[in-house]
Amino acid sequence: MEKPNIEDIISDFTSLDYVVLSCMQYTDLKVMIKINALNLVESCEKFFDCGYMKKMNTKPPTELKNKIQQWLDSIEYKQYTKNTNETLSISDKEKIRKIYSKLELKPHDLSELTNPGIQFLENKEGEIKKQWNILMKFNDVKDVINLKKSIDRFSISIPLMFTTGVADGKLFSAMFKTMNIGMYDYLSKNPIIHPIFLDYLK
Repeated sequence: MEKPNIEDIISDFTSLDYVVLSCMQYTDLKVMIKINALNLVESCEKFFDCGYMKKMNTKPPTELKNKIQQWLDSIEYKQYTKNTNETLSISDKEKIRKIYSKLELKPHDLSELTNPGIQFLENKEGEIKKQWNILMKFNDVKDVINLKKSIDRFSISIPLMFTTGVADGKLFSAMFKTMNIGMYDYLSKNPIIHPIFLDYLK
């Protein structure tokens, strides 16, 4: 079977893929449970395919092990598991099983980012901080045209801005008032922006 082209995989990363990559690096379990299980596994498959993620072959640090165990024992995780079992179709569960088999993973195996994966994420984190600063600058001077152009141009980064705490929900909402545009209606029409970030606007 022909191996996928790494550059093609990376160029096809979605806004949700960036969120998942960050979650995996920082073990952000509270964000992970907001993500559909199949979407989560499909994102991880991309990271394995491009060499950004690998199976953790060493014992996890005690702090990480305790964090995961506390999470597995939590009410939130039990509710997430229940909801996942109820909402995933038989077809979706089979897709997940095939991906795990391909990656040679068992359900409770841990994965980690490789050095190239960590570097890629760090570069992306630097990029979204610069992008958020550009949005704030255009909003401060009420430059409506460039503010709107920049929001459109940075759309794939918006979910990651929020899940990593770079963006501020109130300020982001204010930007749309500056542009005199309905935020939810406008953003919902852009398929690039995964709606996971909406939780951070409440």
